Parts: sequence; structure tokens; C-alpha cells
Amino acid sequence: RKLGLAGNAPVILIAAGGYGVGPVEQLVRNLLAMEKPWLIVAIAGKSEEVRERLEGIARKAGKLPDGAPRLHAVGFTREMDQFMAAADLLVGKAGGLTTSEALARELPMAVVEPIPGQEERNADHLLEAGAAIRCNNLPAAAWKIGKLLDTPARLARMRQAAAAMGRPRAAAEIAADALTLISRHASK
Repeated sequence: RKLGLAGNAPVILIAAGGYGVGPVEQLVRNLLAMEKPWLIVAIAGKSEEVRERLEGIARKAGKLPDGAPRLHAVGFTREMDQFMAAADLLVGKAGGLTTSEALARELPMAVVEPIPGQEERNADHLLEAGAAIRCNNLPAAAWKIGKLLDTPARLARMRQAAAAMGRPRAAAEIAADALTLISRHASK
């Protein structure tokens, strides 16, 4: 509610990255065209142009049966953790920070068009663990996402896989280990 999200519809969080790059607008249009009862939250990042275009799409998208808007357009936000907590599925790139945040939140991912290098390797790792689907073909991405959301048991298994991979206390564990090492060396 704090985020302005209402209703009980499944929440698809689409992250365009900090600078609003990627196929976010086309993906939003494709998902809306499926006429499913989903709440789509599209994060445009720092791109005011992308945010404004998404807001235009949102005005035309209409409402869900419970009266909530079908599309919630967001610009740059420091509340990404809270949006992830509210989401049922994260759609976006498999960069290191996004991936680790999603796993810490036990959030399954639909990885869209990963770039060669770290994103492909991260996507492969998520796929092998069962925490993600991969959408290499933008026109088919909405269909694959729809199929996943129409199969709650599969989505639940993916959430469990993400939980098994996630290390939400990793920073605290590293700090504790570092302090242990420091105290050992200080006592010598």
C-alpha cells in the first residue's frame, strides 16, 4: 500500500535498469495485450522519457476488475527492495546487483535478452537452479511470462529455488568473518 499498489492481482515487476534501457515499453504493451488480471509495475529508472511514455501507456491501460490500475509506471526509485517484496515475478536483466537483490527477496525472475558476459552467465546459473526463465525473443517473452503466471505451482517452485540461492545475510556474515579474523590477528 505504501508503494501505491492495491488489490490482489499478481504483480509483475519490470526493471529497465537505472538508466531506463531495454525493451520495457514493448514488453509492457505485449503483457497488457494479453488482457490478464496482472498488475504490472514498470520501473523506468532515471529516464524521464521512458517514464513519461510508460505513464501514457498506463493512462490507456485501464483498470483491473478490483479497480486497481493495470500498469503502475515508476521513475527512479530508492524503494526497489520494497517493490521486489511486493512482486511475484521480476522481469529484467540478470546483472549482478539485480540478481542478488531478487534472490535475497526470494523473487523468481524472467530474464529478458541478457547481454553476453556476466548477464548470460548469471542467467544460466538462475536457470540451472530453477529460479528463472529466460526470454531471448521479445515477442515470445509475454507469452512465456503469461504461461508461468498461469501455473502457480511452477512459480512457487521457482520462488523456493530463489530462496535456496539467496543469501540475504551475506554482508552481515562477511562482516562477522572479517571481525573474527581481525580479532585473531590482533591477539597474536
